[in-house]
Amino acid sequence: MNVELMVLKDGGVILAANEPFPHVVKRVEFYNEQRMMMVVYKAQDVDDDLMHYEVPDAMVDSVTKSPNIIIYSMFPDHPPVGYKAPLVKVGELY
Repeated sequence: MNVELMVLKDGGVILAANEPFPHVVKRVEFYNEQRMMMVVYKAQDVDDDLMHYEVPDAMVDSVTKSPNIIIYSMFPDHPPVGYKAPLVKVGELY
């Protein structure tokens, strides 16, 4: 699965994947000190996913200001699905 973090012109944040996530995303956690994100799923039997790259400096401000994140998933035989999930900030922001 390829996952991309994007910032919209209005400052909104999108996490887009080229295939479905393993389950519905409950929230996304942003760890400020590490500049990493963790995707937390609603199903407790599905392991959470730590994104394997740091959030670029140019996106950190938008991520810290956004109360939620748009989850956007592609499907092979279905139109893409998008929904909002809380974007929780962990650690010191300033």
